[in-house]
Amino acid sequence: MRFDVNRSDFVSDYQRQIWQFGMHIVPLSVSLSDVEDVEIQEGCTQIYDCTMEILTDMLAHPDDYAPVQPRWYTCDYLVWLAGGGKPNKHHRETFMRFLEKTPQFGFLFDEPTQTLLNPRYPLFADTFRRMSALAKTRKQNMGGYLERRDFRLFAKKIILSLDDLLRPLSDVEKEYFLTLHEYALSLGMKAEMKDPCTFRYSYKKLYSLVLQNNPARISVPYRLSNGGHVHGQFDRFIEAAEAQTDADALIRYIQNNIGICDGCRYRSEGRKTPNERCGQWVAIRGVRRFASLCAAAISRYHRGRPFIPYTLEDVLMLKRMLDIRVMQVEAYT
Repeated sequence: MRFDVNRSDFVSDYQRQIWQFGMHIVPLSVSLSDVEDVEIQEGCTQIYDCTMEILTDMLAHPDDYAPVQPRWYTCDYLVWLAGGGKPNKHHRETFMRFLEKTPQFGFLFDEPTQTLLNPRYPLFADTFRRMSALAKTRKQNMGGYLERRDFRLFAKKIILSLDDLLRPLSDVEKEYFLTLHEYALSLGMKAEMKDPCTFRYSYKKLYSLVLQNNPARISVPYRLSNGGHVHGQFDRFIEAAEAQTDADALIRYIQNNIGICDGCRYRSEGRKTPNERCGQWVAIRGVRRFASLCAAAISRYHRGRPFIPYTLEDVLMLKRMLDIRVMQVEAYT
């Protein structure tokens, strides 16, 4: 089965995490399209079916699995099951609770042979072990191949496309991402698929748009160096915005959506004071913001707000942010 990409009703944030994880499982029609070995095809199909059975149960009974991240139940714990490994101390209790549930997914432990069996998915363990081993030796921009069940890992050649970025998104998000993708290209930007979850667009070799699908996030960087800080780079961005006929609307959007530093490395310890964070104060028409240096971009994404409902107004304003970005880079270079 495939989860409904347009689902919006969730009983908890955790159930939404499960749904989001399920959305990233690659359909067999895609992941097996270039896999020629028939036995591998069957083994991968069994892994996929077993994974979706677990995720479906998680989605229906989230309280039985919370608060552990879904990837542990569908990846790491299954790696330990298939490989005979033992969990680390931190996960031991959760793993033992998971073991009690695995018989409902067909898993049995044969005491005489000390072997994990699954009559419903007999090729699961062997294929999973082979996939795990291959993942350690094959270095390509797959990004979470085990978690996403992307069996293209077994193919001779792995070709990623825009479809990989759009697939997990809702229909509305797909439309918005495609609009920004096409607009970036029309401005002369070059697209680079960093991994199946991230598309980056560069103008004169400077990152100028980032689209991410895990979950949906859109950013317009204003850095003038891909690897560091350039003095006055935000000032140059604001100057370009102020020169536009719709400057008032542009400035309001920047004020509300500039990336803010919140001490991300230590956020679990509580909100940090400015001297404990890595940002810098910037003034935007008298409004002060503690702009992030590690994520110097215009973006609605802030830590603690992972799921962002983008609107058509956002798309229109982000297109204007791309216009400003091009002007900023042109003036700098």
